[in-house]
Amino acid sequence: MSIYREFARFYSWGPYPDYSRRMAELLPQVLERFGAKPKTILDLACGEGTFAVEMARQGYKVTGVDLSSEMLRLAREKAEEAGVTVDFVQQDMRGLSLDEEFDLVTCWYDSLNYLLEHEELVATFRNVARVLSSNGLFIFDMNTRYCLAVYWQRHPAYVQQDTGELFEVHRPGYDYERDIASMRITGFYREGEIWHRFDEVHRERGYTLEQIKQALREAGLRELACWGNLREMSEPKPDSGRVWFVCGPAEKRG
Repeated sequence: MSIYREFARFYSWGPYPDYSRRMAELLPQVLERFGAKPKTILDLACGEGTFAVEMARQGYKVTGVDLSSEMLRLAREKAEEAGVTVDFVQQDMRGLSLDEEFDLVTCWYDSLNYLLEHEELVATFRNVARVLSSNGLFIFDMNTRYCLAVYWQRHPAYVQQDTGELFEVHRPGYDYERDIASMRITGFYREGEIWHRFDEVHRERGYTLEQIKQALREAGLRELACWGNLREMSEPKPDSGRVWFVCGPAEKRG
C-alpha cells in the first residue's frame, strides 16, 4: 500500500508542518554562517509544501519534489492560497530527473530515513550532487538510530491526534538486525456521520553517522557541518534524536 495516501490529510492537519516552519525560521542563520545567498531552492520530499511555500514567500525561486500525488495536491492548494508560485514536481528522489541546477537543496523531517538501503541513499545523494550548483549547499536532517530504536519505542502505542473530526494512533516497532523502525499508523476521519478508517505502515532505517558520511563521500558531496542541534549548531551527542548536515560539492565545477 502506498504511504501518504490517506495519511496526507492527517499530516497536513496535524502538528507535522510546524517542523517545516521551524526550518524556514532557522535557515537564514545557517546560510549566513556559510556566506550563502541562494536564489534557487530545490526542496526534496516537499510533502504538503509548508517549507517550499514559505521560501517562495521570501522571494526564492522554489521547486518542490515529492513522490506522493496526494501530498503534492495539498502543496499546490497551499501555494495558491498563499499567492505564491512554486514548481511542484512528482518524482522519486532516488531517480531524480531535473535539468537545472540549484543554489540550495533541502530535505527535511527525516525523509531520507525512508530510504532503507545504503545504495538508495547514495543514489539520492548523487542526484543532489548532479543538480547542485558549484557553490551550492545541501542541507538535510535524519533521525538517528538512537531516536528510532529508543525514542520511538518508549510506548507500545500512543494517540497522536484526537479531534472531533479525526483520530490517529501510532504503534512503533524496531528490527534490530536490519536497523529498521516501523510505525503502524491507524487513523479515523469523519465525513458527515460516517467515520472512515485507514492503516499505513511507515518504515525508516537508522543509519549511523559514519554510514551517512560514507554515502555522502560516495556521491561526491563534501560535509561542511554535522549538528545535533540546529539552533545551537552544536555537535551530535550519543542520545541526539536528530542530526543536521550541511554539504557542498566535493569539487567546485565550472
